[in-house]
Amino acid sequence: MIVFAIPFRGKETTNDWNTCEKRLNNTLNSIFNQTDDEFKVIVACNDIPKLNKKYDERLEFIKTDIAIPHTWIEMARDKFYKLTVIAYRIREILLEQDNPSNGIYVMPVDADDLLNCNIAKYVKENPNENGFVSKDGYVYYKGKNYFRIYKNLHTFCGSCNIIKMYLDDLPTKKPNPLLCHDQAIAAELNAKYPIRFDHHIIVDKYKENGKPFAVLPFRSTVYLRDTGDNISQLNSNTKVNDRFHPIAFLRNMNIFTMKPINKKIKKEFGIQKF
Repeated sequence: MIVFAIPFRGKETTNDWNTCEKRLNNTLNSIFNQTDDEFKVIVACNDIPKLNKKYDERLEFIKTDIAIPHTWIEMARDKFYKLTVIAYRIREILLEQDNPSNGIYVMPVDADDLLNCNIAKYVKENPNENGFVSKDGYVYYKGKNYFRIYKNLHTFCGSCNIIKMYLDDLPTKKPNPLLCHDQAIAAELNAKYPIRFDHHIIVDKYKENGKPFAVLPFRSTVYLRDTGDNISQLNSNTKVNDRFHPIAFLRNMNIFTMKPINKKIKKEFGIQKF
C-alpha cells in the first residue's frame, strides 16, 4: 500500500485561492487515476478546499489549526508541520495493518503536481524496495502545449520520492501546533523523520545508508512551474524569470527534451486542464 501525503497551504497565504483549489483538484484527479486501488490520499490543510467531484474513503482531510505563516521560512515550516501531522496519521494506519513491521510506502506530493497512474500498482508489485524514484520527469510551464524532460527531477521537485517508512520513521504523537514555526523544534523534526527530509537529498541519503532506491520504469511526475504559488520560487527578492540559469537555458534550447502533451500522456497522468 502507498499513502500520498499532500500538505496544502492556507487560503490566507495564496494569491488566488480558487486557482489553488483547481490545481489541488487536478492533483487529486491524477492520483485517483491509479490503475490499482490500494492507496490512500491524506491532505493536511488549514482550510478544507472545494472539490469538483466526490471521492471515496481513500481521501482524507486533516484540518490543522496553526498560525498563518508570513515569511518564506514560516511557509516552509508550515508545509513540513503538515507533513508531520500526516506522518502521525500514517503511523495509525500502519498499526492497523496485519503486519506493521513490513512498513508502508509514502509519497509526499505538492498540491499542484500530477502523478503517473502506474505508481500504486508498481509499488504493490515490488514490496521489498527501500523506495522508488524516476531517472527523469516532466516539467510543465504555464501556457505551453508540451513538457520538458528533466533528468533527476527529484532534486528540485518535491513530488518524486517514494519512501518505505517503518514505525520508527513515524511520530508517536501529534506535533504541537503552537510550535509549528519554532526553529529549534523544526530542526529536530527535520533530522528525525524521513517525510521531512529535503527532497533533493533523500535518494543520496538513503543510498549512503545502504538503502538505495529502485528506479521506476516510467516517469512518475509532472512538475508544474510558474504557478505563482510555488514555495520554492518565493525564497528570493529576485523574480524567477529575471534569473539566468545556463543549464536550464541550454535545456530549453534542446528540442529533444520537448515532449508534446499527447493523448497517451494525458491518460497516464489524468490530465484534464491545467
